[in-house]
Amino acid sequence: MVARPRPRPGWPVRRKRYHLDVRRRAWPGASGRVASWCIAAAAVWASASAGVGAQRPADLVAGVRVAGDVTAIENDYVRVRYLALDLANASRSGEPPLPAVVFVRVKDGSGADDTWPLEAPARTRPPRRPAAAPRGIVVEILKAPPAASPLADPEADPPRDTVEQARWAGGRLLIATFEPLHYGEGSGSYASVTTFLSDGMVEVASRGVRRRIGVRAGDALWLEARTRITVLSDDPVAAAIVQLDPGR
Repeated sequence: MVARPRPRPGWPVRRKRYHLDVRRRAWPGASGRVASWCIAAAAVWASASAGVGAQRPADLVAGVRVAGDVTAIENDYVRVRYLALDLANASRSGEPPLPAVVFVRVKDGSGADDTWPLEAPARTRPPRRPAAAPRGIVVEILKAPPAASPLADPEADPPRDTVEQARWAGGRLLIATFEPLHYGEGSGSYASVTTFLSDGMVEVASRGVRRRIGVRAGDALWLEARTRITVLSDDPVAAAIVQLDPGR
């Protein structure tokens, strides 16, 4: 065995470079078969997702029947009732789960009685517990609330992607999605009945008072004008905000 000379100090050292050949032998038609398998798996997953998704509230309103009601909120301005619904086309075992909230109905002193289906935005997480009895929300407007104080928190506007679903003479219905830890967002410039459409932990703040509340889909709160809403849980929380115009 011949000893290899050691390099002297300061001399450049030349090292061998090793290349690993990671190319694999391809079989004719293999890529086509893999693509076919991927397409088939995607189709099966899509059909399974569609089968387990919640039924849309708009499809359920036509067959709704009220089985009972309970008063949830009552003050000088509104009376809010939860309606227990018995749906003619309700789900049975093995069928898609029912939504927690089907609709919101607004009644005011002028005799208006309008009903709008409620559906949580797609990017929110479905409720952890499927609704055993779907709920309808009835908001009876007793009188117009006072206008917001100019000293109220100015950073309480709804999120930028909020959708106005309906408008009437005494207010409007907004569908808003609150992202986790987005500060400076809230229910807006008017007092409101806010119904949550998904589960989460939120902090509501008004006039220097903060409350941390664990909400579930279907819970309604009376919020004064310029109330901030901050999501403390990991997932976005959607809400239907019935704003009441103080100027009507």
